Amino acid sequence: MNKKTIKFVEQQILRTMMKDEKALRELLAVETEGTPYAQLDGLIVKIEQLLNRLANNQNKIMFLQDLKDE
Repeated sequence: MNKKTIKFVEQQILRTMMKDEKALRELLAVETEGTPYAQLDGLIVKIEQLLNRLANNQNKIMFLQDLKDE
């Protein structure tokens, strides 16, 4: 197993995760001013998409770390 390649891929994923986390924080900070959640479908969908991307990337990193340890 090429540990340098694994480390590089992990770093790429972490950079992506940092961007996604920043975007997520910005979306979560949006002031909805009492707008009913039924009207915030677009915002909620974007938040869920970012959460899924973060979770997926976290799983990738965990898998790569398992491979690196073998």
